[in-house]
Amino acid sequence: MCGLSMVGTLSKGQYTYYRCNNKSKKKACDNKDVNKEMIEQYVIDELLQRVFSEDALPKLVERLNEENKKLISERDEEKKKLSRRYEEIKKSISSIVDVIAKGYFHSSLYEKLTELEQQKAEIEVRIKEMNSLPDTSSITEEKIIQYLLKDKEVLEAGDPHKIKQILPTYINKIIVYRDRIEAHFRLSVDDTVCA
Repeated sequence: MCGLSMVGTLSKGQYTYYRCNNKSKKKACDNKDVNKEMIEQYVIDELLQRVFSEDALPKLVERLNEENKKLISERDEEKKKLSRRYEEIKKSISSIVDVIAKGYFHSSLYEKLTELEQQKAEIEVRIKEMNSLPDTSSITEEKIIQYLLKDKEVLEAGDPHKIKQILPTYINKIIVYRDRIEAHFRLSVDDTVCA
């Protein structure tokens, strides 16, 4: 195994197998070609078993809900930190402006004022970004189940173009060894690797 990615290879105008890029370009890999149908069916079967089965779905929904709650909590905490820092900066700017208004001026005051104004602008941008993130607090278990079942239907229907569109949501990577294939999922009930 050389570590490079595999690509679909044409035979009679259709992709019929996957071949290592290093084998195709430099002839530097001796991994065998992998049958396209076999590897794609393996990935679909693993998804149906590990993500979309009746046993896995409730556990996956629970895990996704926990992750969503964690995300909401982290976002709220970051917003609080940004707001506190923003208020501190505003007070510091106000203090410097008061000192300058009283007739005391030094170049270091101007430098500090410029630095604080820049920090304030950066925080304003970050707060705006945080506020524009999608609100995930309304994602219910029912919505998660609907979403997952819709993707399960796509897999079961077998339309290769639609399947190709949803796979990146669930598959992190597929590693092909000489003696086995491993599927690494982005989203599954547990963190095990399918071999």
